[in-house]
Order: sequence, then C-alpha cells, then structure tokens
Amino acid sequence: MARQEGKHTGRLKSSAQSTAGKIEGIRAIVKSSVFGVNERINGGMDRQRHIRYFAHSLRSLPNAYTSLDTNRLTLVHFCVQSLDLLGVLNDDSLLKEQAIDKRAIIEWIYSLQTLPTSQDSFSFAHHAGFKGGTFLGGAAPIYYQSTSDSDNTNNEDDTYDYQGWEYDHGHIAMTYTALESLITLGDDLSRVNKPAIVAALRTLQQDDGSYRCIHVGSEHDMRFLYCACSISHMLGDFSGVNVDAAIQYVRDCRTYDGAISLIPGQEGHGGSTFCGVAVLHLTQSLDRVLDEHDWRRELIHWCVSRQADLAEGGGLQGRPNKAQDTCYSYWIGGTLRLLESHQLLDHGALYAFVIDCQTDMGGFGKTVGAYPDLLHSFYSLAWLSLSTNTDFFTAEESTPDKPASPLLQELDCALGLGKCQAKQFELCARF
Repeated sequence: MARQEGKHTGRLKSSAQSTAGKIEGIRAIVKSSVFGVNERINGGMDRQRHIRYFAHSLRSLPNAYTSLDTNRLTLVHFCVQSLDLLGVLNDDSLLKEQAIDKRAIIEWIYSLQTLPTSQDSFSFAHHAGFKGGTFLGGAAPIYYQSTSDSDNTNNEDDTYDYQGWEYDHGHIAMTYTALESLITLGDDLSRVNKPAIVAALRTLQQDDGSYRCIHVGSEHDMRFLYCACSISHMLGDFSGVNVDAAIQYVRDCRTYDGAISLIPGQEGHGGSTFCGVAVLHLTQSLDRVLDEHDWRRELIHWCVSRQADLAEGGGLQGRPNKAQDTCYSYWIGGTLRLLESHQLLDHGALYAFVIDCQTDMGGFGKTVGAYPDLLHSFYSLAWLSLSTNTDFFTAEESTPDKPASPLLQELDCALGLGKCQAKQFELCARF
C-alpha cells in the first residue's frame, strides 16, 4: 500500500513539474486527426442547434418535466445561463429571432419572491427568499378582497397587505438560482429584499455548520451550504453565515480518500466535492484549509482518478466504479480548476467525450446516445466554457492581426454564472 501511495505521489509531483510539456501534449492530441478532436473543436459543437434547444425549453418542456414543477425556477436557470454562455442574451437580433423577452423572465422570477410579514402573531421572516414555482399559488405584495355588496375589487378600502401563510416560503436553492438568473438577465437586484434573505439564512444554518433548504422538515447538507455562501457572496453580505462553523463542516465531510461528502461519514462524491471546495473558495479559506494534513494532494489525486482512459471514453465519473457522466465534467473539472490543477486532466479526451454526448436535437445527454436534458446540457456547456477559455483550446489559431476567440462566453467557476456578471460582486463579500 505504501509503495502504491508513493507511486501516486510521484506521479502528481512529476505532472506538476512538467505542466508546460503536458499542455503542449494536450494541444497535440487536440490537433490529431487520429482522435478527430480538432474537427470537433472547430465545427463539432452546433451552436445554433443548442440555442434553439434552450430557447424552446424556456417556452415549453416535454411532459417528463412535470414532476419538476416545484423546481421550475432551476430549469429556467439552466436555460438562462446556457443562453448567456452561447452569447444570446447580449445579442438583440438573436433575442428577437428566438422570441426571448428578458424583461418578462425577470418579472416572472420576482413574482416568486416570498416576503416577510409585519405581523407579530406568526413570524414569517424565515420564509424570505424565492420559491421554485407557482405550485403553491402566488404571493403578491397586495391582495384584493372582494365583498358581496361591492363589485369594485380595486377599491382602496378593499385591499390588504399580504400576510404570508405557512407553506408559502422560500427555498435556499431556488433563491440561489433566482439571484443568478436575475444577475445574468441584467437586473440590478434592487427589488430583492436582501435583509430578509440574509435574516432567513441565519435561521437555516444548523449547529454543525450545514444548511437546511427550507425552514422546517428539511434535509441539511453540503449542497445548501454552498447555496448559502453563493447567495451571501452575490448579496455582498455574509452576516447570515457562521463562516467558522461552515468551514468546520467542510472539514468534517472529508472522506478517507480525500474527497468531500454531502454529510459527515458518507462516501465522497463529485458534486459535494465541488460544493465543499467552492465554499472554501468563496469564504477565502481554500489554501488555509487544504494545506492541513496533506489534504490538497489527496483531493487532487481523487479528482484526477475519476477520469476514464481514452479507450473507455475519456469522461469523468462522480464516484469510483461509476459510469462516466457529462455533468461531472463540470463538478470534477471545476473542482480542479478552483485548485489550479486542471492541467492534470486529459482535456482532449474529456472534450471528445462531452462533444460525443451532444444530440441532433440540441443539448447534451448524460452519456453517449442518451436524450438531452437541461441539467446535463447546462453543465456540459459550463465545462466547455471552462476548457475553451484556457490555454488548452481556442476556437482558431491566433495571429497578431486576429487573436483567437473562445467558443463560449467565460464562466465564473465557483458561482456557475458568466464571469462578466460575477465581477460585479468580487469586492462585495464581507466576513
């Protein structure tokens, strides 16, 4: 066991020392006609087909999505972020061509904001945020009350302030996706009740540092801790997060092999590993924590070990002995990006796997030959954005007169939204 560990350690050290050579090697693979990756980079991703797929999904979805009605806001988030990466949201001609009304989407998102009440009889302060859809009815600042002796429901005397009700509450993941979507659509968040959301976050954090997603009857794990830190970063206010407890929770979820689990004692997983590393990044504690007890080396080794050999597809898996899946291109690839170790992956093979999973109808499936879905389609584009905006890939050869341009808009890895929008909040975080 010790010999095997030493072998892996030597491999990582050697890879780190020969980064420049590895980059050149990956470029050679990309340009190699043997694997056909060069052709895919320059012509394989059908941008127009993906634009039509996400634009159509904003208007109508297959009946298989009916069960996700409570998470409709997340589905909109996948579409909005993908269209932004594809360069649609700042192109008036494409917006018109695809019948995308950014203002209408913004207004719909704001209609899902749940507001606290001023009543003292039952506090709804912990309900603040955004809900995932209109499945529980809509909450508005003003409701009109009709009476049997009056047909004028708009009479000022017949109006009353919305007082909230028990099941009309925000969800931490929906609040995260709402804020990201509003920012990406160009909204200034001026109508977001920021103090109420921050106050609600305080009530959702548990003694162990994790977060619940709603105020009662909810699981609590690494996913919602990530949402809380992302929300706090976007709002520029971390007073709703006990940062020390949050960091300790990430430590407690470290697994024997260096990964990060959803809750302490569980198996490490690509999604929870990304969330934990992003939490450390957003709380400016990444280096301090990962330098403890050789954790960084173990974590990088675990992530790199998730890539299949080229002969087996070259994709990434979420856990050992599991199938390759396009979404882990982002979860694992993004983790390595945050750790500044993404050069250790075989990017040519991973790019080929993701491109092979795009479909004739647009979008990406989780595996080769699978039907597309919004989650895997967005996270496939997210990784493609990370990869095409690095030294590994460019859309075309650069010349002094014609610099190379990326295939997709650049993504902020930790937040999962366009980097241009994320820059608005770089200096906002306070601990």
